[in-house]
Amino acid sequence: MDERSSAFFALGLAKSTQKPVVLISTSGTAPANFYPAVIEASLSRVPLIILSADRPPYLIGTGANQTINQQNLYGSHVCNFTDVGLPQNNNESLKDHLFTAFQHSSGLKFEEPPGPVHLNFPFDEPLLPENVSGINPLSFTFENIEIPVVKFSIPILTKSRQPLIIVGPMEGNCHQKEMIQLAERIQAPILADPLSQLRYGSNSKMVLANYDYFLRCKKINPDLIIRFGRKPTSKVMNQLLDKWKNKTILIDAWEQFNDDCPQFIQSTIGKYCQYQIKNCSWQGEHGWQKQLLAWEKEVYDILMQESVYSEGTIARICVDSIKSGGQLFIGNSMPIRDVDMFTLTSSKIIDTYSNRGASGIDGVISSALGMSHNSVNKNSLLLIGDVSFYHDMNGLLASRYEANLTIVVINNSGGGIFSFLPIAESNVENFQQYWTTDTGLSIEKVAGLYKSKYYLAENLQDLEKSIQESFKQKGVQIIEVKTTIRDNIIAHNRLRDKIKAALSDD
Repeated sequence: MDERSSAFFALGLAKSTQKPVVLISTSGTAPANFYPAVIEASLSRVPLIILSADRPPYLIGTGANQTINQQNLYGSHVCNFTDVGLPQNNNESLKDHLFTAFQHSSGLKFEEPPGPVHLNFPFDEPLLPENVSGINPLSFTFENIEIPVVKFSIPILTKSRQPLIIVGPMEGNCHQKEMIQLAERIQAPILADPLSQLRYGSNSKMVLANYDYFLRCKKINPDLIIRFGRKPTSKVMNQLLDKWKNKTILIDAWEQFNDDCPQFIQSTIGKYCQYQIKNCSWQGEHGWQKQLLAWEKEVYDILMQESVYSEGTIARICVDSIKSGGQLFIGNSMPIRDVDMFTLTSSKIIDTYSNRGASGIDGVISSALGMSHNSVNKNSLLLIGDVSFYHDMNGLLASRYEANLTIVVINNSGGGIFSFLPIAESNVENFQQYWTTDTGLSIEKVAGLYKSKYYLAENLQDLEKSIQESFKQKGVQIIEVKTTIRDNIIAHNRLRDKIKAALSDD
C-alpha cells in the first residue's frame, strides 16, 4: 500500500529467497520512500532491483507536477544506476539493461557483493497509444547464465596454537557444514552469531553461543582468528576484533566491502574450508579449546536455570518455541542483543534474519512479512520492541498477501536501550522524557485495526502457550508481553553478576 513498506517487504523476501526482488514505483517522492530499505539492502548485501518511473528530462526543474531529479537518487547505496531513457520501439537495449541489473544485483561478477540496483525509466505523454491492446509486452528469461570462473588464491594457514573462528551474520546456506569441519580439523572453537545460521542447527560441540558473557570477564589471547560473515552483533566481540586486527583473516567470495579487516582473502567459504582441511597439517592446543568449551558450559548451565521473567528470557522462549525448519526475524535495539546473549545452541534448524546492515528500527514488520511470504507452511516468528512496532504499523496491511506470521511485541513503554548506557546514571534532568519514547499505544487495538488475533502473555508460560497456539492459526497473530525498563535492567545486571561470580571462581 505504500512504497516504504513495500521496499522493506521486498527486502525480507529477498533475504529469505536469496534472489533479486523487483520494486516498481511512480516518480517523485515515491522512489525516495524506498531509500531506507535500499540503504539496508546495500549494507546487508541483499539483491533488489528498483524500477522507477520518471518524467522526461526537459521537465526537470520546470515545476512540473511530481517531478524531481531522480538521477543517482540513491547515491553510493546502489551497485549500479542506469537511466534507461525514453521508450523505444526496439527492446534489445532494454533486455541488456535488465540483464546487467540482474548481474549486478546478484553479485555474479564477484567484483562486488549482491545489493540493490536502480533503473530509472522516463516517460513522456501520451503514456499509452490509442490502441492499448496492440502493445506487445517484453517477455524473456535469463537462461544458461554463465557464472565467471574465478581462480581464488588461497594460502595455507600458518601454524596456530590458539586458533579461533568467528562467524557473523549471513543469510542462507553459506557452507556452514564446511566451517564446522574446518573447526574440528584445526580444533578452533566457533563463536557463532545468532544470525550466522550456525548457532541453531548443529550438534558440534565446537559451536559456542555464550561468548558475550565470558569475554566480559575472561581474557583470551588467540593467535589466529578466521572470520566468516559480516561484523557480529556482540559489542564486546567487536571491541576485541579491533584489538585483534593484525591476526585476523576475513574470508569472503566477493571483493572486500564495508569491512576494515586488513587481512582479506577472496574465496568462497566452501572452497577455502575444503582447501585448509586438505592441506593443514596442524591442530590447535587441546587445552585452548577445552578452556573455552568449559566456560561456555558454565554460562550454558546458568542460562538454562534462568527463569526470571525478563526481556532476555522472553527472547529465549521465542527461540525455543520455534520448531526445526522455522524462521525467526529479530528486531533491532534490545531484541537482537537479548537473542544474542540469552539463546543457546540448538540442533533445531532455524533460519534467522535481522536488518543489521544499518540497524534501523524502521520497516521491521514489513521485512518479517516478506520473509514469511516465501514459506507459508513454516512457523515464522518476529520478535520486536514496541517503538519499532509503532514505526511500521502500516506494514501490517501486507498481511493480506498470504503471510502467516506470529509477532511477539515486547512492550516496555518506550524502548529502554539508552537506559543501559552511562547517561542513565548521570542524573540528567528529564532523562525519562527525552530518552524514553513511550507511544502510549494500545497493541490490542492495533491488532483489531489490522484484523489480527491478539494475545496477552503475562508470564513465560503464557508466552510459550500463546506462541504454540498462534502457529496453528493463519494470518498475522500479535502477542503482547509487557515489561518495565527498570525491572529488565535489574534482571540483566543480576544475571551478568551471577555469571561473572561463577567464572571468577575458576
